[in-house]
Amino acid sequence: MPEQCPARIAARRVPGKGVGLFTSERADAGELVFSIERPLVRVPDNEHLAQACYNCFYLLPPADRSDAAKKTLKSCTGCKLVKYCSQRCQAQSWKAEHKYECKALGRVYPNVPPSAVRVAMQLLLRREAGSLSEAEWQDLLSLEAHSDDLLKDKELIDSGRRTKPEDIQLMSQAASAFSGVSQPLYVVQALIARIIINSMTVFTAAFDTLGSCVSTSAARLNHSCNPNCTYMFSEGSLAIRSLQAIPEGSELTISYVNPRAPTIERQQELQSKWLFTCTCDYCTRALTCGLPDLPPSLQSALSTEKLSQLDNEGRKLQKLASDAPADAEVAILISAMSLFTPHRDIYPVWRSPWSSIRHDLKVAQIGQGNWASALGHALRFYLHVDPTLFPMPWNPHRAAETYGLLKIIMEILYQLTKPERNEQLLKELWDYRVDFQSVIRHLSDEVEDTFKRGFGPRSPVADDIISYDQQGTDFGISNWEAELAKLKRAAIGLVD
Repeated sequence: MPEQCPARIAARRVPGKGVGLFTSERADAGELVFSIERPLVRVPDNEHLAQACYNCFYLLPPADRSDAAKKTLKSCTGCKLVKYCSQRCQAQSWKAEHKYECKALGRVYPNVPPSAVRVAMQLLLRREAGSLSEAEWQDLLSLEAHSDDLLKDKELIDSGRRTKPEDIQLMSQAASAFSGVSQPLYVVQALIARIIINSMTVFTAAFDTLGSCVSTSAARLNHSCNPNCTYMFSEGSLAIRSLQAIPEGSELTISYVNPRAPTIERQQELQSKWLFTCTCDYCTRALTCGLPDLPPSLQSALSTEKLSQLDNEGRKLQKLASDAPADAEVAILISAMSLFTPHRDIYPVWRSPWSSIRHDLKVAQIGQGNWASALGHALRFYLHVDPTLFPMPWNPHRAAETYGLLKIIMEILYQLTKPERNEQLLKELWDYRVDFQSVIRHLSDEVEDTFKRGFGPRSPVADDIISYDQQGTDFGISNWEAELAKLKRAAIGLVD
């Protein structure tokens, strides 16, 4: 049977947008609007195949982290490519999809086809085996493909921001050959086009990319830069939740792009990947999260030419860092950050590209084990960036950043208390005298509360929230205010 939305959710034509989803009932902010228990297809990306359960998407922590080895993954004995965290997950996956693709994946192992090819292979094999009904197949083929448009705009194709025609051809040939199905190549090409256009990214609780998913229901959610919904995954299920109160009869929308990105970047990404120009209120008025892309403080202090030069140079270094080896990435991102620090009094800390460079630097510092610097940047988001961009504490993007901060502080506590204590880290943090155990208690409660509201009761971080026995002590607001003051000093002192 095709995926079914609740009766209150209906698909309708939207002028200039194709089909959209509408609700016949009012929804309050932070509610579950609808969910898809098992989307049509979802797979871990190539980078995470060895670290993620193929069924529930449980992701192994890095081996050198304090939370490592909570679970282990076992490879499928057939294809040896996919892994599972439990016999239950393996049985569920085998019944739903893997038994149709296992032999085909085994034939190409140890080579790993791209995610889009693996999605196409699975759909083709399930279709041929009869596990994908005619109704499900037609539901899939009814999605937008933009096959002709994907081949246009040579500039976007040459820049790598749009899939090359020859790559679509190669992926189609690979999916056809590896699966061994008898579908004509033009059918496979149309399927690949639909996968490219309609795939949704599977995120971790920290909004890191983990894989891709095709849901014929959720694919009909249109984009807005000021969306009333967001989507998230938990144990392989897809949930659509409200970001604001939604009146009866309203269209449900999500953001296809990073809501922190300025208008010009959102427009470029939407045009290159989804082939449309957004005309929402935020794009028309050049707003990001409701704030002007050009705040008055910048307009009065820097010329348009100077500001454009500053932003472009920052983005150029950011791109250079993303392509650089890990040991060089941090140095390049620090250089990019240094472009903006002389203007800190007028350049808002939340504005991109400064904030996005800071985010990349935080992630890079975590990768290098530079925990003091990672803490400083994470605190800047917690204290200064996210409260401005996302006033609601339970907004999933803000909650995810808070969760990331909690994980960093947990790691710092581990580094400071393990037998071979990290003396350099202790030296870097000594002046701030932060009681990290107390901070963890508070942030654990905060994350638990915000994730319940923003992500629902099936919170993807439930297993990671540590419950600390307070042994009769009352960690009240006064204690938190004292620790918060220390954290504010650390945010300023540890990083620019």
